[in-house]
Amino acid sequence: MATSPSDRDQEVEWIRRVQAGDREPFGRLVERHQRRVFSLVHHLVRRRDEVEDIAQEAFIKAFQAIRSYNFQSSFGTWLARITVNHCYDYLRRERASRVRYFWQMGEEGSKQMEALAERPAKERREGPDDRLAAKELVEKLLARAPVDDRVILTMKELEDLSVEEIAEILDLNVSTVKVRLHRARKRMLVDWKKWRSKGPATGSQT
Repeated sequence: MATSPSDRDQEVEWIRRVQAGDREPFGRLVERHQRRVFSLVHHLVRRRDEVEDIAQEAFIKAFQAIRSYNFQSSFGTWLARITVNHCYDYLRRERASRVRYFWQMGEEGSKQMEALAERPAKERREGPDDRLAAKELVEKLLARAPVDDRVILTMKELEDLSVEEIAEILDLNVSTVKVRLHRARKRMLVDWKKWRSKGPATGSQT
């Protein structure tokens, strides 16, 4: 979430008060950042019945660790890092169910998938309809993606974070993020083609 200089100054004051032992301002920090946290958890975990609990657990972890926050990155970035790491832990324990509906996306979905996989590191300008279609497709594909791919593609394609923001959250350099994004998109295309080749009869089996 973008904040004005006055908002950032206010946020710094709240954080310093919490670090000094005053719990009350932490509620204001939660209110300011809860939309991004809930969105991240929703896209990463993809289980509605778990989203609220996992988001609350991420906030609890942030509260417990807030004395270690050193203001070198924005609070939003620091909180996103905690949230992503908590989701990593959850996904590695639970391994979300794989979904058998790739064959239902049709020819248009196939074209979108190939365009997504071939997207260069320097992003093209896209209209709102293109972005919406891409997001809907990515949400479906991420249901069965490996954890690392799901995390990095969620932040780029669903949360619209820049490569630089992703690098800061994941504590990676920008070049590494670009490489991982490219490889994740390629793997997603391979998986898509594999499922498409099975056809409706196979995809509908339980």
